[in-house]
Amino acid sequence: MSPSSSSPILETRKLGMVFRGHRDVAALTDVSFQLHRGRALALVGESGSGKSTCAKILTRMMPSTDGQILFNGEDVTRPGNRKEVLAYRSQVQMVFQDPFAALNPAHSVRHHLSRPLALHKPNLGYGEREDLTAELSLMVGLDPAETLDKYPYELSGGQRQRVNLARAMAVDPVVLIADEPTSMLDVSIRLNILDMFKPLKRDRGIAMLYITHDIATARYIAEETAVIYGGRIVEIGPTSTIIDAPRHPYTRLLLAAVPEIGRPFGSADAGLVREADRVRAISREPGRLAEVAPGHLVRECSASFA
Repeated sequence: MSPSSSSPILETRKLGMVFRGHRDVAALTDVSFQLHRGRALALVGESGSGKSTCAKILTRMMPSTDGQILFNGEDVTRPGNRKEVLAYRSQVQMVFQDPFAALNPAHSVRHHLSRPLALHKPNLGYGEREDLTAELSLMVGLDPAETLDKYPYELSGGQRQRVNLARAMAVDPVVLIADEPTSMLDVSIRLNILDMFKPLKRDRGIAMLYITHDIATARYIAEETAVIYGGRIVEIGPTSTIIDAPRHPYTRLLLAAVPEIGRPFGSADAGLVREADRVRAISREPGRLAEVAPGHLVRECSASFA
């Protein structure tokens, strides 16, 4: 599904997740996408669409109930022993949504950055770990002399998220999953945080899954975009095509909800906004994904909207 000719480093095939209980809930159904080195895929959808569940499965926080996960072409769907899980997690890292909850308030920044080094790179000496923690701080724009001995409560939200990114990068991952990394930050610093991800793709060749509810930011960070609703991908393809020429009504609904200076809210695709409940209802239908252009797939649905 990616225009890249190289083999994907991480791929999902018909990934599914059903939470069993008094009433079974399908959080993911038939989710397939590819992540390539040096490129980002934006996974876009509203709250409850299955985005974070997908991230937790890919980072081994929970097993899937259906489908496959391939890493470097090998099936890694079922977690192995502790050594295998640690090896996988050193390659696939996550930046969490909440920069406040993601850091232990009882430990300093130095601890948060040196801990993954001790866990995943046990052969490093103390001095080497100290040097690397300083380098990681500088990489995300933090002065190690001023930051390493501080505790999370002494940092701003943006600084905490920078620490979270530095911690994820400490083990030299090849895949980075960013789960709504700016949604809990002030608008004034969101762009600065997003700017930190670009050189990771460009200079380090990292493959990235950028999870967001804000489809407008997908163009800024991702080459490809997958729109998900009700646990199903309804449209996937090049980001420019998804945003400029969306084909699925749910994608159009998301774009119609994006504020735009000088445009009355809902003036574009106003009919979709008025029929949002109907759009969501048909977006849950299990129609097949059909290719409408090279690399651009849209899930078939029973109704169309002008």
